[in-house]
Amino acid sequence: MNPDPAVEKAAKLIKKARRALFLTSAGMSADSNIPTFRDKDGYWRNFPPFREKGLEAQDLASPWAFRNELAHAWAFYEWRRRNARENRPHEGYEIVNRWITERFEAAFVHTTNTDGYHLRSGCPEDRVREVHGSMWRLQCLDACCGDFWEDLAVPLCRLSYDTMEASEFPLCRRCKGIARPHILMFGDAEYVGHRWQDENFLNFLQKPADVVVLVGSSGAVPTNDYIALQLQERGARIININPDPAANAIARTEHFLPLKSQEAFIRLDSLLDEV
Repeated sequence: MNPDPAVEKAAKLIKKARRALFLTSAGMSADSNIPTFRDKDGYWRNFPPFREKGLEAQDLASPWAFRNELAHAWAFYEWRRRNARENRPHEGYEIVNRWITERFEAAFVHTTNTDGYHLRSGCPEDRVREVHGSMWRLQCLDACCGDFWEDLAVPLCRLSYDTMEASEFPLCRRCKGIARPHILMFGDAEYVGHRWQDENFLNFLQKPADVVVLVGSSGAVPTNDYIALQLQERGARIININPDPAANAIARTEHFLPLKSQEAFIRLDSLLDEV
């Protein structure tokens, strides 16, 4: 098979770069069988009881749901934790980790994903910012303090798959009230954040990145797209990996690879010693 010129050009950018930023979103985890809940067909297929109540993902992923539909809200996240544990980070994660530790002088991962797969795959903890939090950490529902804590237990709650209701919820370690995922939800004023990750990211940005790799972004949550755009204006070259051509509407980079994440990283990695 003849090499794809677009992939070759992107590989050359990666090979020359000294500082790299990886901006990963839902498409990064799709090859690991982590559902994109904005896909309504997939969402309703996984959670038919929610269809009957008209509860969509953005309804359940909210502090409102934890106060008004607690059994369903925790069921939604318990199902996601179990699914994430049953699956594993794909080969693309391993390639990114190797590049970070062996190829670049400095590199960082800024992810909107909450599945924890970058850290689970072995990415150095001080090189990752989970801007929307992680399902593997908990905090108090009432934010009684600024604490959060890791909890890798699976199962964490009891879960009825027939009704998609959870029970025996985790409790806050301090006040013993209900705990919730340490995730930035919709309409969320109680998320306590992660100062250490935030500071690490800001420290990385003190020096310009040579290349920014935007992966699997969605126009519905364009957090990473706008970061890419800002860094592009500061001189960074953008590589956009996404099977959906519409995903290049914000960054508008010439280095657009219409591929799924795992395939893209495998192909790029295979070319780095040749270009």
